[in-house]
Amino acid sequence: MKNTLLFLVLMVSGFSLLIQRTSAAPVEPVRELFLNYVWAIPVIDGIRDNSYGEVQTTNIFNPTGYDGEADFSAVFCVVADYEYLYVHAEITDDVNHSYEWNVGNPWEFDNIELFLQLDTNTMTTGYDSATVQLRICRSLDSVESPGHASRSDYLYYMEADAAGGWITEVAVPWTAVLPESIESIYDYKGCSGVLGFDFSAADSDNTDGDASVGNRNVQSAWDDDDPADESDRTEDLAWNNTSVFGYLYYNMCGSTTESPGGKNQVTLFPNPAENTLQLEPEERSCHLLICNMQGMKVMEKEFLQGEELDISGLPAGMYTVLIDGKSSGKFIKR
Repeated sequence: MKNTLLFLVLMVSGFSLLIQRTSAAPVEPVRELFLNYVWAIPVIDGIRDNSYGEVQTTNIFNPTGYDGEADFSAVFCVVADYEYLYVHAEITDDVNHSYEWNVGNPWEFDNIELFLQLDTNTMTTGYDSATVQLRICRSLDSVESPGHASRSDYLYYMEADAAGGWITEVAVPWTAVLPESIESIYDYKGCSGVLGFDFSAADSDNTDGDASVGNRNVQSAWDDDDPADESDRTEDLAWNNTSVFGYLYYNMCGSTTESPGGKNQVTLFPNPAENTLQLEPEERSCHLLICNMQGMKVMEKEFLQGEELDISGLPAGMYTVLIDGKSSGKFIKR
């Protein structure tokens, strides 16, 4: 009997330790970003198109033999549609130390990494089927870890010897992180939600002179774990801890194109409009959402058949109307 009780106590204790190791209190994201629908799909040519969002900076951590800002820094920007997450990254780096297939460890060479978590479950530290870590190595037009997609599904541009560093642009298919049976981000999350996200960059200066061995000197991250704590800036845990990801506020409610979600066009009049707007054809009551050109929601309401929509409080500009998540149209507010 005593042996049985002891076994049960040990088993419960071990299970408790396992829970503690795989779960954590939610960590407030250090960085947050609105991921909007792309109105003009970027050309994957290394040039940062106007359709990209605001340029995002990264913070230095793990500085070993680091020479300062002129030696290494990394910035990036993102935008998305239903098929791809588009990423443009510019890295300042005075030494090109590139990984070659099957030679050394890729994480020790010049690279960037993207971290995506569709379900944003900040209570779980471990990766799951809706979480991926993707590495883009300098000089390779291919993702070293492609996630659930194949490498041929990615669209690439790589400029490994840009002035003072390197540039890469990549269209990451959402299928890299989506479950196998789901083909679009719209089918998985609808037109809005929150994604866990992080971006990291690494620099190797080949300090031992052996090109086949990586010598990672310094790293930077978008959502580093605690930038305010200068006494503990030695690492970023995104590679094995999803609870420290930043947040992308996903909003694609502004799409006006035919999508996997089955959107159809709706007529809005008068267009341009000043104070009121009508919808046609609309045969019943519906849920109506209005987004601005940045994809941000500016109005949401239940719309009754035959009703005029009061838009007098909206600033002048172009807007998208989404009806029941299925039909959409654009109008101009004077």
